[in-house]
Amino acid sequence: MAGTFLLGVGCQKGGTAWLHRYLESSPQVDPGFRKEYHVWDSLDLPSGKLARERIEAQGGERAAFLHDPDRYFDYFTSLLAADGTRLTADITPGYAALPVERFAMVREGFESRGVRPVTAYLLRDPVERIWSAARMDMRRRGDDAPEAPETRIAHMYMHPMYADRTRYDLTMDALEAAFPRESVWYGFYERLFSVETLAPLCDFLGIDFHEPDFGRQVNVSPKPEGAELSEETARTIARHFAGVYDAVQRRFPDLDLATLWPSMRFL
Repeated sequence: MAGTFLLGVGCQKGGTAWLHRYLESSPQVDPGFRKEYHVWDSLDLPSGKLARERIEAQGGERAAFLHDPDRYFDYFTSLLAADGTRLTADITPGYAALPVERFAMVREGFESRGVRPVTAYLLRDPVERIWSAARMDMRRRGDDAPEAPETRIAHMYMHPMYADRTRYDLTMDALEAAFPRESVWYGFYERLFSVETLAPLCDFLGIDFHEPDFGRQVNVSPKPEGAELSEETARTIARHFAGVYDAVQRRFPDLDLATLWPSMRFL
């Protein structure tokens, strides 16, 4: 194999930006010209419509990927041709909702070029993930934000923009239907910032472990002073996604998920 291609599929607000920074700091990694390429969600998902319009308006390499997917595969394969480069990556959380057929197409596209394709999926406490996403959304709106994040998720947690990215069960099923199990890596946001997680990940990706900067924060959604999520809201969200908790616990039967994800106490 010429090297490894990593398809990072999320989850959104699950530490993917920090992970990207960590990987690209290795001399053995070249992720190309950006973290999130938004190629496959732009082609396949209703939520990618605006991204596609923006990419096509900008033109350039990403727009070419949309119109000729072979160029996507050739681009990343070319990055691996450089001396010392072992890994390249596209880490786009929007890919979490892709269908099995697209995941399989990506795998086959790299395999046919002699590149080893793998995928990684970070999971986070569903209540915390949705709350963090809402804080990010409201922060981006600035003075035009219609309400506090705590108020927003109380009535928006079922909206596709939040719910679809919290269906870890569906994403895990799709990944494992498209990739061999040994080519799928799962991690937890709550454990990401540790040597115990990163060293095995580097081994999985085929690169040497290098010391991380655990003090560096990337794309965080800080909680304003005094901001709290009501017990009622947290309970409602957790119970709505009860099937997700159950699927993750069944996938990792030896994991103390109730300790890792405090919102599980509401189930």
